[in-house]
Amino acid sequence: MNWLIFAFLAYFLLAITSIIDRYLLVGPIASPRAYALYHGVLWLGVGLLLAPFVSVWPPVNIIIFGLVAGLARIFAVLLMAKSIAVDEISRVLPAIGGFVPIFVFLLFLVFMSEESILNTSQIGAFVLLTLGSVLISSKKTTSLLGIFRKTRYTIVAAFLFAVSFFLMKLIFLDADFLIGLCLILLGGGVGAILLFADPSIRQEVAVRKNAAKTSFLFLLGAGLGGLGVLAQFYAVFLAGPGQVPLINALEGIRYVFVLSLVYVLAIRNPRLLKEEIGRTVIVQKIFAILLIWFGLILLR
Repeated sequence: MNWLIFAFLAYFLLAITSIIDRYLLVGPIASPRAYALYHGVLWLGVGLLLAPFVSVWPPVNIIIFGLVAGLARIFAVLLMAKSIAVDEISRVLPAIGGFVPIFVFLLFLVFMSEESILNTSQIGAFVLLTLGSVLISSKKTTSLLGIFRKTRYTIVAAFLFAVSFFLMKLIFLDADFLIGLCLILLGGGVGAILLFADPSIRQEVAVRKNAAKTSFLFLLGAGLGGLGVLAQFYAVFLAGPGQVPLINALEGIRYVFVLSLVYVLAIRNPRLLKEEIGRTVIVQKIFAILLIWFGLILLR
């Protein structure tokens, strides 16, 4: 059961990364565009470091898929950052996690319909994911239009993440892991270049507060996020074929960790993350997270 330990470790590290992101976006890095730019620059640097180790580059169409996947992902990060900056991380993260598999399915249904026939469990999963995502996103409004207005960045971010995952699948059908990873990172770098071309974003980067502390926290978050992903991959490596779906279904643990960390930090310093911790709100979030978690279990 060592794979289970690494799976829990992975989702705990990713939860901490999410909390750091929320702190940065309501404090030192008040600009989601600057935040996305930092990520893109980091991806570009890692992609350039990996490029010399790619012995044979794939066909042009695979290269384009990889670059577009990275580009979509960096703009998904941008919109996710916008959502986190104006809403609560304990709402945004589970909502994105619930919407992404729905959009991934729709993309496969449109472009690879023969592989996208739903069974009864999957239909139930999508119902639970949709209900959970809408519930976790709703905040003092009974109007679906009102919910959409409050969550439009979250929904579009989830769609762009889904596009990235869909293209990643196409890439890995014809290329190995290193090539796909390198292309996606370089695509994120292209996104950073596009963002840096905007003079207003360069100005936002230039006037950031507490540069040394901010850089440390950003790199800490990026490092913990990287370790979380590696721990997740290693859990998959250790697990048997029948256990891999359980690792994916345990994504719900990440939302539980996020909600728990938010609650503890909000009690100590309510202004630190600017999260609601009233009893009704906590019950709503827990119920929505359970719906999403059960949906992920059925889907896997």
